[in-house]
Amino acid sequence: MNPITRLFIYIIFSMSILLSESGNILLINVIVVFFVFILKRSLLGQFWKSIKPYMIYLPLSGVLFFIISIQISTKSIPIIFIDVLMATTRLLAMISIMIFYILETKSQNILIAVRSIWFSSGLNIHWVDKSILFFEMTMRFFPSIQENWIQTQRSQKALSIEKHNSIKDKVFYAAKFIPDFVVLNLKRTDFIIENMLMRGFGTEARRSIYPYLKFKIVDIAICLIVLISITVIHNFV
Repeated sequence: MNPITRLFIYIIFSMSILLSESGNILLINVIVVFFVFILKRSLLGQFWKSIKPYMIYLPLSGVLFFIISIQISTKSIPIIFIDVLMATTRLLAMISIMIFYILETKSQNILIAVRSIWFSSGLNIHWVDKSILFFEMTMRFFPSIQENWIQTQRSQKALSIEKHNSIKDKVFYAAKFIPDFVVLNLKRTDFIIENMLMRGFGTEARRSIYPYLKFKIVDIAICLIVLISITVIHNFV
């Protein structure tokens, strides 16, 4: 399945959960989420680590919303309780399904799929190609920059240089250190640009792509089937 097709399915299903106003539609969506749990059971260990903060935040926010609604709403308490319960369930189901998507999908695959579609279109608009390259470079090098930042903080902590306990001190320390860190990474950026120019970037009309992820007729059919199914459920259930 093309990564764009997978992204489309998850987004449409998330919107279906979020727009579930009746209990029957919400129940259908929750059942689908339950089947996703079964199909993706190999990811449950990572899933519980990611969902744990929401398991605390969502019930607390639901209780707070319930208390406020009692004070300002003219609805009866049972109706308010049902509304809060459905809203919390919708959010929890939507967050759960998107966590599964993030865990099983690499962001770089989406960019490869987008660039494959752009390459197959035959269009030659240089700024579009540069924009795709910008996002590719960002997704590729951001984790290494983040790791460098963490390693620098650990090194300073090991040398007893960092002695900031309050949040204010940490913010001022980070603000003081960020310019030097940016300059160091700008030098790395210049080195990357120099290597790209030496390899001929910008001299050819278009960049090629590997691997090439073709958006097939099957992917179009899957997207249409999912979209029509969700529309039918929300209109006739």
